Amino acid sequence: MIRRFRNIIEHNLPTKILALVIAVVLWGYVMNDQNPTIEGSYTVPLTVENQPDGYKVSQDVMTVKIKVRGPRSLFVSASRDDFKAYVDLKQAEEGQQSCRVQTVLPYGFELIETNPDTVTVTLDRIIQKKMKAELIVSGSAPPGVAVGHITQDTEYVTLEGPASAIAEVSRVIGYVGLANNNSDFSLQVPLTAINTDGREVQGVRIVPSSLQVDVQLARGLTRKVVSVQPVIGSGLDKGYEIANVKVDPSKIEIAGSAEAIKNITTVNTKAVDLSGITKTTDKSVSLDLPDGVTVTNRDVSVHIEVRIKPESGTGITGKK
Repeated sequence: MIRRFRNIIEHNLPTKILALVIAVVLWGYVMNDQNPTIEGSYTVPLTVENQPDGYKVSQDVMTVKIKVRGPRSLFVSASRDDFKAYVDLKQAEEGQQSCRVQTVLPYGFELIETNPDTVTVTLDRIIQKKMKAELIVSGSAPPGVAVGHITQDTEYVTLEGPASAIAEVSRVIGYVGLANNNSDFSLQVPLTAINTDGREVQGVRIVPSSLQVDVQLARGLTRKVVSVQPVIGSGLDKGYEIANVKVDPSKIEIAGSAEAIKNITTVNTKAVDLSGITKTTDKSVSLDLPDGVTVTNRDVSVHIEVRIKPESGTGITGKK
């Protein structure tokens, strides 16, 4: 039986080998003709893996274009969702860095290129900072009525967000509208974090986000507009000096009995602490009001410009 089977195989063996080779060639030709290798592209979202806790991650691009090669039959059933592009932040550090785009392709596809193949990723640490919440009174009280006293349920709030955003915040403010109220009233005042240009800083959470405010109105008070004088305190680093100081508003309306305000032409601020100031800074400062005198907005903004002290000359300027 075995001999017979061997005879069948060995009979006309060269012819059979030739026929097999021809069959393989024909199969390859047909398959290449019917299912050729082609190229295609997919635009896929760029994801982030191994994102570290306590950081905000931002990237300069959100999608990448993947160019691949494969049999035409694979493209028929493939979709964008089958391809993946990502950056791995396992070894990333705080700050800005360039990260290589990595891909995952379905079986049978060959990667030709990724565009872009690297992206810029920024890791911004999430921090907290306490800051005083300022109330700004808007609107006008009825004739003969002035704001006597404003109280808020907390003076300081906590800011939470990326370090770069927190650094932009110069003030936390809330607006109290008088709206022609002629009696004491209370309201919930939402808070906003703003920069030195008065624009809201995005990405910062304020806790609490609003304050409970009680407004007491007073009657029979005399009003008068006076100048505001900023008082500069101590604490400025020895390597710096004051270049300019401005206060906003420069004039303010005070109220009180005629006897209490008749001799007042200027109202001073409390001393501005200069500790840690190494650049132009806006600081919120309370007014130092005499007894019996009230104002609508007790806080003002002091704009402080500082500069590095010039180096002293080497020439002889005095006698020994």
